[in-house]
Amino acid sequence: MRGFFRWYYWLATGLILGLLWLLQQVAVRIDFLNAFEQALADFTITDLAFRLREPAPVDPRVVLVNIGTLDRAGIAQQLNVLNHFKPRVVALDVNFQDSLNHQADSALEAALARTARLVLYSKVDSAVAQPNGQVVWHQLHQVLPRFARHGRSGFANALTPGEGPFETWRETSASERLASGATELSLATQIARQYDSARANAFLTRQRDFEIINFKGNDLQFTRLDVQDVLDTNFMREVVQDKILIMCYLGGSYVDQTWDYDKFYTPLNPQQIGRTPPDMFGGVVHANIVSMILDARFINPSPNWLNLLVAVAVTLFNVRFFARIHHSRRWGLWYNLVSKLFQLVELLLINFVVIYLFARFNWSMDLTVTVFAVVLSGDVFEIYATFMRNWFGVGRPRERGR
Repeated sequence: MRGFFRWYYWLATGLILGLLWLLQQVAVRIDFLNAFEQALADFTITDLAFRLREPAPVDPRVVLVNIGTLDRAGIAQQLNVLNHFKPRVVALDVNFQDSLNHQADSALEAALARTARLVLYSKVDSAVAQPNGQVVWHQLHQVLPRFARHGRSGFANALTPGEGPFETWRETSASERLASGATELSLATQIARQYDSARANAFLTRQRDFEIINFKGNDLQFTRLDVQDVLDTNFMREVVQDKILIMCYLGGSYVDQTWDYDKFYTPLNPQQIGRTPPDMFGGVVHANIVSMILDARFINPSPNWLNLLVAVAVTLFNVRFFARIHHSRRWGLWYNLVSKLFQLVELLLINFVVIYLFARFNWSMDLTVTVFAVVLSGDVFEIYATFMRNWFGVGRPRERGR
């Protein structure tokens, strides 16, 4: 350890991390670099952790009900059948903002009125950032008032990357503040609150701007009822009784695997680079969030200070190691080969640690700075060492081990 903290090594460490900061500033200001950065940002190494986990058991509390292409009269018919079996909570991830056929609207309203704990769709819009950094939403789109009065609302939009056509939905917001001063819960948080208020309140008290969604799985991890299953009462009472029912669009039938309406990319997509069709319907994403809240399976991100500390420590270690190689008469000629092999092993090890912590302990470490520091450290140190030797005579080659 003697000499490990010499100014020579600290100066090289600062140079590498400073160069990373400068490159990030330049990327933000140059359009094509910024677009490249955003494209890379849509993939994170922790996405692999979801696919490496053992398949989760089916969550018996949440039932996905496919409304398919039913009109409002058909959805009302489904509701009447389901209400007969006394579900605990019924949520409709459906936008009923416009008046349509009077007879169908009346049938739907009557069915909603008979639903005990009802959660309805809403959407927050027109965000305005406040001086303190908080976001306030100036518009709240809800279902028709004749429908809204029979239940509570929750916003169904993602608010994070994931709503775009080729973005991945990884995070969720528990609640959002409206310009009126009111707070609108997310659809999943509202559902969880109606089912188990203590669990929902525990989620809200975390007070994070965004929570990483701890995906349980796709629709196979939940009980599913297809359109005709409900209309024909093709299920047992215990499937529905005292359960959470999320009525949503799951395709013409829930076996569809197409580029469909209300379908999103998630970390569970089997092909993250070079896209397959979107892999998860919006209602299934909400079901995953509800399951996460009820199980308190939250993913805790590492603090920024720890991420930075790891980056500094790894960069300093690399600089010290590369200095021993570069300044050695015996190994100096092999510097490029040794440094590249060392960097490759180090990157694999970092990725393994990130995936393991995420998959095993639900802990997310953002080691982006560390990874890029490792990538740059070998070449940047070589330039630094050559400059210091030629201009200041510091770090001249010496023989080791004699």
